[in-house]
Amino acid sequence: MLRTAEHPGRRARLLTGALAIAALLAALMALWQTQFRPLARQDYCWGTWSEESGPFRGEAGGARQRVSQESAPGPGRPHGRCTLSWRGNDPGNDHDGNGNGNGNKHWVEHRLEVSYGTGPEAPDERRAWLTGLFAGGDSPLPDALPGFVTASSGTLVLPKSCDVRGRPSVVTLTGSFPDASPARTGRLLLDVANRAAKMTGCARQARPLASPRAPRACAIPGIAGPGMGRPAGTGSSEPDFETCALAATDAFRWAARFAMTARPRIVALFDGLTGDSPPAPGWRAHGRIEATGALIRADCAGRPTVFTMRTGPGRTGTRADDPRHAFPAFVDAVAGRIGCAPLRSA
Repeated sequence: MLRTAEHPGRRARLLTGALAIAALLAALMALWQTQFRPLARQDYCWGTWSEESGPFRGEAGGARQRVSQESAPGPGRPHGRCTLSWRGNDPGNDHDGNGNGNGNKHWVEHRLEVSYGTGPEAPDERRAWLTGLFAGGDSPLPDALPGFVTASSGTLVLPKSCDVRGRPSVVTLTGSFPDASPARTGRLLLDVANRAAKMTGCARQARPLASPRAPRACAIPGIAGPGMGRPAGTGSSEPDFETCALAATDAFRWAARFAMTARPRIVALFDGLTGDSPPAPGWRAHGRIEATGALIRADCAGRPTVFTMRTGPGRTGTRADDPRHAFPAFVDAVAGRIGCAPLRSA
């Protein structure tokens, strides 16, 4: 029997069909990877944490209803944000009334926000931004890392190689998550800061060798007075970093926040904000003292050092939280402790 040659048009149709099937399979695979990826393992905050690490570690019964909104940094894009929210089990309410842990789980809402950038450039906006970074009772990160934390917030200044137009890049972390403490917040902060630095191609941070010290009571001579609920607040005291936050009478609102830092990368955040004039006659410093706060920069034992004060919603209106009286007392007390020559005439 004679065999006829296959018609060229048929071969072309077969080839076209095969290519169409291959394209369809590729499209389905891409759709699976993008739209149906929640069925697979997830990464969060620019790939910093997986489903069982970081803020999710230790979740009894696992986290539920996770929502992530992210804007990732990268080469030529030195800024980013990440917001995580999820429901986690509250172990304190996971019981059957007899303390056996066999009852219905009680789910609580958790949230974590991360920001990476240089902050605003305009002086007034930058002062307000810097005020927001300090919670007032912050603990400095160990190993002289340029950052500070509380149980629910943290700030880390990245190395100079990460500066953008002469301004330091900063990673901040705030939120409410299980087992929150300065030590855990510090670890999460360093995790995401290292990730951001890697993605933008600048230097990475070393991990601390120790946990931040817990906040302590602080009392600054000369600033306790009538109307304050207590003469002492909470804060930290290191040779190059000190904070103190005074509570109002009801203890739920802060009346004033004080801070001193000589860590160079943190000091750099205040560049250009203190001007060239003393805050008042007789001061060996540059800056200003106003009705709602104060900021000065001075040379202390050979180190540029910044002192700040900010009044808050619980302000009592007494000398205890009046910057004209409380801030000089704070500067005198701290300067004497760190071996700094007096910054103002008696």
